[in-house]
Amino acid sequence: MNYNRILAYQIVSFYMPNSIYTFNFAPNWMQLTNEISQIDRFDASWTTIEKREGQTLKQLKSIATTRSVGASTRIEGSRMTDDEVEVLINNLDISRLEERDQQEVASYFETMELIAESFKDIDVTENNLKHLHNSLMKYSTKDAWHKGNYKQHSNVVQAGNPDGSTYVIFKTTNPGFATEDAIANLIAWYKNDIETLPLIKAAVFVYDFLSIHPFQDGNGRLSRLLGTLLLLKYGYSWIQYVSFEHEIENRKTEYYKILMECQRQRPGEDVYPWVMFFLDCLKNIQNQLISKLEVQKKSGKLTLREKKIYSFVENHTGSKSGEIAKKLDIPLPTVKRIIADMVQNKLLAMHGAGAATNYSIEGTATIKKDLVIRLTNDERRKELLLTNQSSSIEIKSIILTPLFEWSNPNEWSSQLTKNGLYIKVTCVTGTASTIKAPPILINPSLYHFRPTIILSQPINIPADIWEKVPYKKDFPIQVTIALIGAKEKFDFDVMLVYDEA
Repeated sequence: MNYNRILAYQIVSFYMPNSIYTFNFAPNWMQLTNEISQIDRFDASWTTIEKREGQTLKQLKSIATTRSVGASTRIEGSRMTDDEVEVLINNLDISRLEERDQQEVASYFETMELIAESFKDIDVTENNLKHLHNSLMKYSTKDAWHKGNYKQHSNVVQAGNPDGSTYVIFKTTNPGFATEDAIANLIAWYKNDIETLPLIKAAVFVYDFLSIHPFQDGNGRLSRLLGTLLLLKYGYSWIQYVSFEHEIENRKTEYYKILMECQRQRPGEDVYPWVMFFLDCLKNIQNQLISKLEVQKKSGKLTLREKKIYSFVENHTGSKSGEIAKKLDIPLPTVKRIIADMVQNKLLAMHGAGAATNYSIEGTATIKKDLVIRLTNDERRKELLLTNQSSSIEIKSIILTPLFEWSNPNEWSSQLTKNGLYIKVTCVTGTASTIKAPPILINPSLYHFRPTIILSQPINIPADIWEKVPYKKDFPIQVTIALIGAKEKFDFDVMLVYDEA
């Protein structure tokens, strides 16, 4: 990979048609080119980094493997933590794989290792897809009847509501000839298409594989493995040292939302939103890898005890000093002194205060996407905690649920005016100072049939509240978000959709 590829992307964008395979593709070319160029600028220097950081990358790969196996199986319902996954794959004894979660973890690990070791020899063919699925279901006794074979029954993708009911995320291709033809056509396109840019091609392949859902079960897990396989085949070898699956787990709501929104237009849907999501995930994990490599350089000069503490925190994010001292059998005063030095040198990040103080590796904080705060008549305020200077809450949209029947926007908009609703944000700092933000008025456009506000400029807390960036002493910051109005009883429930760092 080199800068010639970046230039090629910029040139091809002027000639690439606004369709890919059976899909529409209507991108913002400047946005798309910038996203791909940012990913490939790092890729251009990767060979040098790989030679220089051999031992460091070995450690990162081990961590990434555990996180990937744990995250991908949890997305599909597994309950195993990363710690439990690590113990299992380090002490793999097939005869003891009695629980389904353990079977899925062991199979995923071995299939992931197969891809890492043999990706150059794994061509994208129907036989190899079936072989990988067979490997993925290898130890699952419940799935023995269908492993390695296309589905025999419909497998529409559903999700559960809090009340126990379910809703359809997207419909899948019918079993039988329809699935067989769809997979054959997808593979034929993949082999014959020479115009689509590699990263976009990988994203589209994964999307259509998920849409077809060719196997009875395991399609989500296999799609993430196929994404890694395609990236490795295209030369993005750094993908082995970070966890693509962990990024998807952190953005699970967004992941399903974009799949569902694209699927609703099927056939002939515009897949640009999915492609941008796929690229944004890659960019985020690439930035995480860069941060980890920078931190690893600093950690090379650590003493034996410092290395033990660093390694423990790396594998147990959120650890407290007492827990570290107990697990490593190091006196607590010594642990506290070493941790203080490591925080000062930006090797560890400190979160919380007092008895709640905990630690993580500097630069490994993640962003949780599409979280929801629900404000109702019974619960008009919610409290959140910003633990340190890298913490933030970014409100992106406001969704109203009218508590009455309506058929025309005028019916709920006039009632909304009478309610006089607005959001009040109050922050109390670690030094007991109180800061209040200007009210956030709830005033959706009447041109939107649904009572939803998509904020053109997200509201960031604390950045949009403080005149200057809060100091370290201001943390932790208690954030109270309250629904205020002119009536004693509101006619709406209000949901705030936000990202949290």
